[in-house]
Amino acid sequence: MSKNPIHIIGGGLAGSEAAWQAAQAGVPVILHEMRPVRGTDAHKTNSLAELVCSNS
Repeated sequence: MSKNPIHIIGGGLAGSEAAWQAAQAGVPVILHEMRPVRGTDAHKTNSLAELVCSNS
């Protein structure tokens, strides 16, 4: 049986966890994440689930 993929919006902590849990259950995942074109001081890595404080 073919499973339709689920779309998860956001690669933060919750989105990354949801994507991981779905993938572990064998469900195809499409993860949508938006990053700024130009990096900011708040983003220190190119990884998902990064803890970001944008008001400092």
